[in-house]
Amino acid sequence: MQNKNKKLWILLGVLILAIIAVAIMIPNKKSKAPQVANTPSAQTPGAPAAPAPSGTSSAPAVNPALKDATVVVPGANPITKDNVVVTKEGTPVVNNAIPMTPQAPQETAAISASAKAGLATNSKVISLTDAAAGWNPKTFTVSAGAPVTLSITSGDTFTHVFAFNDPSLSAVAVGVGPGETRAITFNAPSKAGSYGYYCNVPGHASRGEVGTMIVK
Repeated sequence: MQNKNKKLWILLGVLILAIIAVAIMIPNKKSKAPQVANTPSAQTPGAPAAPAPSGTSSAPAVNPALKDATVVVPGANPITKDNVVVTKEGTPVVNNAIPMTPQAPQETAAISASAKAGLATNSKVISLTDAAAGWNPKTFTVSAGAPVTLSITSGDTFTHVFAFNDPSLSAVAVGVGPGETRAITFNAPSKAGSYGYYCNVPGHASRGEVGTMIVK
């Protein structure tokens, strides 16, 4: 009888130990969370974006028309290698646009006294001076379709505005204050002929401030 009780207690002890072992193992299995692969698509919200691959650039592409373009006077429109006057974006200027709109040839800022001397010796610049006595020179000649750069100077204490009579050149306009010089670059008309210009300040043309651009 004692042997049976002894065996029973032994079996009961083994069973209790087995139950305890199972109870210990189950929490350990639950605590092992599955590992998530750290892939580029599984980015933590709010974390900084990964840097772009080396060799890439976000700079805007340069218009091919401007690649070899030149500027005769700083601030004037560029001239392409094909002798087309273009905007800063690389599109051809429109000579009959509203003056100073983005499509029109742009007059420069006032040119400094030191830079004026360089204009006088620049063979690509035609210098015109206007005063109460009229334009000097009163006539100049250009090639049909060719780029033209004019520098306009007020030779007295008055404001003057250079402008053409022909509507096809309505965008080519330059205003200068007393003693001031500004410049503008545009393509001459493709049609040969005489194109009159004048001072657009009221009363100035009637007193003789007129001239002629000859296109050949």
